[in-house]
Amino acid sequence: MEHIKCGIIGSITKDKGYDRIISVLEKNPKISLLVVGTLWNPVAQPTLDFIKTKEKELINLNVEVKFLEEKEFEIYSKKVDILLFPYHIITASGMFCRVARYLRPTITWNLPYFKEIEEKYGACITVNSIDELEKAIVKVGSSAQLRKKLNEGMKKFVKGTSWENVARKHIRVYENL
Repeated sequence: MEHIKCGIIGSITKDKGYDRIISVLEKNPKISLLVVGTLWNPVAQPTLDFIKTKEKELINLNVEVKFLEEKEFEIYSKKVDILLFPYHIITASGMFCRVARYLRPTITWNLPYFKEIEEKYGACITVNSIDELEKAIVKVGSSAQLRKKLNEGMKKFVKGTSWENVARKHIRVYENL
């Protein structure tokens, strides 16, 4: 891909890692970012102010502050080549689970939750630094084979974590009591 479109979808919070990907955007104009979400907590207002200020400075950053209807998650997920989760801190990600079914190649920060998903399913690539983030974006953007591999991993993740599958596991636990 000549130009790689990335996206961060969901609530705008201070821990989402916008600063990390914006550092990449400042270095590499062939990578763009779409941020779509709403500000749920006023504590994150400085974060929104930061990304809106950067949007004025960078032509490769587009921010849409809005509440997403359920059908829009698919629309916005498919507008980008790669979904990003460069979070600073997390214990679980409802947004990751929510958009996984749209099978977009995904790059995450190396946090235990995402590392487990990478190791168990091959559903994402985890990175440890801004340089690694940029390299991973370029690598995923330029390799159809890697994108296919990540999509296959995401299919495994979706199947393995579906409510139906989780319910079956719970039933087995109760049957074995």
